[in-house]
Amino acid sequence: LYQARRSPWNFVSGGPESGLYRSADGGDSWTRIGADNGLPAGILGRIGVAISPARPQRVWAMVEAENGGLYRSDDGGRQFHLVDPSRGPRSRPWYYTHMFADPQNADTCFILAAGFYKSIDGGKTFQRMATPHGDHHDLWIDATNPRRMIHGADGGAAVSFDGGASWSPIHNQ
Repeated sequence: LYQARRSPWNFVSGGPESGLYRSADGGDSWTRIGADNGLPAGILGRIGVAISPARPQRVWAMVEAENGGLYRSDDGGRQFHLVDPSRGPRSRPWYYTHMFADPQNADTCFILAAGFYKSIDGGKTFQRMATPHGDHHDLWIDATNPRRMIHGADGGAAVSFDGGASWSPIHNQ
């Protein structure tokens, strides 16, 4: 859940109602995941979540908080640990904070923020990837061929056939 308040003169991202919740019974009941589970204490903001199709017990959470960053769980979200506190992948968290997991490689994940970031070591380090346009908002990864991706940005869509190393122009979609 994400508590935010926007007015013409102010914007507040985060509050006591923000948080990450987990269900172990198909959604009949929910448990808040907090500092006791390894997430940062205090006020949380927007949280981007991705579950690895390649290893469903692996869950990433990009957390907007004073001690935020990329947290990872390898037990289905019961316990998290901080894997990357760097600021780049969590730039402008109230606007971005999008996480994506590679469907075949449990150690590969993507963060879309002011930059487009890729990790191949379980989220410990990230490489900033070049794309045709900024403002990164969405990513589709082909489940049968993860090298084929479609990136959605304010400028349009771009297609990659090599895992994001190169992209089609945005003006032909």
